[in-house]
Amino acid sequence: MKRYAVTLESVGNPDFGQNPNQPLWGCEPNQLKQIDTIEEASKACQQFIHNNDLGGGNWSGGQLMDNQLGKQIGQISYNGRVWDMNPDWQKRKELP
Repeated sequence: MKRYAVTLESVGNPDFGQNPNQPLWGCEPNQLKQIDTIEEASKACQQFIHNNDLGGGNWSGGQLMDNQLGKQIGQISYNGRVWDMNPDWQKRKELP
């Protein structure tokens, strides 16, 4: 069993008249990808963004789950950086 899972998801950007409640039309389906390391998770997110030509307003994935703990442990932003889950987003720290 893989240690981590990461969501790879897109949404429409309302700034461009796209439906924010639906995946971006023409993209790969939204998915949960099983991976071994946090670095792999970041790379998988960046590849999904690149493959689907997503802008920042289209990226809705990046939830990093620890399969052993059974909970979300981080969030991967559009630029591939990985953040902890501090409820105060202004105090979040980047994970290694």
